[in-house]
Amino acid sequence: MNEFYEIPSFLMTHQKQGIRIAAKDPRWGFWYDTGTGKTLMSLEIIRMRGGRGLVICPLGIIENAWMEDIAKFYPDLVPSALNLWKEGRKKGWEKKLKDANVVIVNFESFKKYRPHLTGFNTVIIDESSKIKNHKSAITKQVKAFCNSGGFNVYLLSGTPAPNNPMEYFSQMSVIDPKMFGTSYFKFRHKYCEQFGFGGFQWQLKFEKKDEFFQKISTRSTVVRKHDAIDLPERTDNIIDIVLSADEKRHYKAMLKDLITEIKENIISASNAVTKIMKLRQITAGFIIDESGMVEQVVGSSKLKALKNLLEEIGDNQAIIWHQFRHEADIIANALTSGTYGICNGGVSQAQKDENIRDFKSGRTQYLIAHPRTLAHGVTLINCTYAIYFSLSYSHEEHYQSRDRIYRKGQKNACSYYYLAAGKTIDRVILKALKEKAHMETAVFDFIRCSA
Repeated sequence: MNEFYEIPSFLMTHQKQGIRIAAKDPRWGFWYDTGTGKTLMSLEIIRMRGGRGLVICPLGIIENAWMEDIAKFYPDLVPSALNLWKEGRKKGWEKKLKDANVVIVNFESFKKYRPHLTGFNTVIIDESSKIKNHKSAITKQVKAFCNSGGFNVYLLSGTPAPNNPMEYFSQMSVIDPKMFGTSYFKFRHKYCEQFGFGGFQWQLKFEKKDEFFQKISTRSTVVRKHDAIDLPERTDNIIDIVLSADEKRHYKAMLKDLITEIKENIISASNAVTKIMKLRQITAGFIIDESGMVEQVVGSSKLKALKNLLEEIGDNQAIIWHQFRHEADIIANALTSGTYGICNGGVSQAQKDENIRDFKSGRTQYLIAHPRTLAHGVTLINCTYAIYFSLSYSHEEHYQSRDRIYRKGQKNACSYYYLAAGKTIDRVILKALKEKAHMETAVFDFIRCSA
């Protein structure tokens, strides 16, 4: 530990408290909401602990969160901070790695560079929900690395277990392997029970909830944004989409087919989810085939509503969230005025970074993005309008996407617009997301009620 370290006065109270916790405990989980300053706190923890720090995080936030905050708040650290994903492709990267005091690498590249990652005393796992799946290769690699040496290890996440409490298991086993033991299946049998359609979802046993959360609370801290930061008002607005006759016809036919298969028990849960995805596509005006190509265009009601909304917003910047790549294409083609950038799986990371910088600087008016691409760490407080052309089933993606514009530094009221066709799957998903309900249960209840 750096004996000369003093906590900077510019940090917020919860950040200072986090540093004090880290000074006493070598391993901890910081379940801090998005926008509460986890990056700055973590950089201070590295400085407080002394020595070299390794950050493992999603690729999309290496430049747009970590490197950006280092340049803004710690310019003296810039020469010794290394984006290993970027610099690892260049000659001489081994020397740069050896000389760097703060090294940042994405989860996917971690395995490749792991043999070279030596000499660190502090490891930060940012967006630790990335290691929530105990069976994934990334989880196994990160756990083995963290438990192979005397590292100080700190996990950061606003949503550590977005789907079910079992997702805490692998994360807490990094912090304290003794807490739940080494066997995932013994842990699941003790604390969880099955429920829902097909009985393949899991939830905490009622009689075990207190014990479960009490254990987690002994090695982690929760900070919610509304308790830590004064932020302006935000409002939700639902734009009611009236489907065209063609869209209604295709939607009803697909729904009828799905209901029939469920009634006759000739459809698996996974195939049902696929057909439900088709319902989501139809409300957006198209149907995609199994190869990922557009099979049929059935209308443009939602697209017309988007264009009308953008006219109302005027010259203001807006993020337009989408789920399918075809949606990004039709949205981009519909923007007859205003510049835009796209951030989804069809765009290279370098281009995404450039598009984000252009949007932040005001060089472009619109950012068309998939929530998974900008799920973590990216701050877009230059913007106050977020539009959901379509929605994901994921609570985590939705929660994270909302917070891109609503975080520390935002001075203006934020407006969210949801384009949702009435009495369709759009409304079911939106309601479940708002209520943080179990998505699958909500969807199948809707199907049964439609029968």
